[in-house]
Amino acid sequence: MSGMAVSSELFDGRYLQARKNREKSLWGVVQVAFETKAGDLVELTAKNPLTTSLGQNTPLARFKGNLIVLGLSFLDGAAMTIDADDNKVQFDIA
Repeated sequence: MSGMAVSSELFDGRYLQARKNREKSLWGVVQVAFETKAGDLVELTAKNPLTTSLGQNTPLARFKGNLIVLGLSFLDGAAMTIDADDNKVQFDIA
């Protein structure tokens, strides 16, 4: 996946809002911020990411709330390292 997938409720709500406001794009610039254990913020950004709904056939269909799955477009110019043994993720942003 290169863009992002979002829960059906979030996708449908954003679609209705964009139609009402006559916007040309559902998702312009999307910024997602994470707080590190040290309290610092790491922000990932994508411009016009291809976005799909997770739909009902996903194993996450029972998840309650808004779920956003980020794809590779959010790592453009960045590197992500996952340490599965220590449950850590590191983002190196150029």
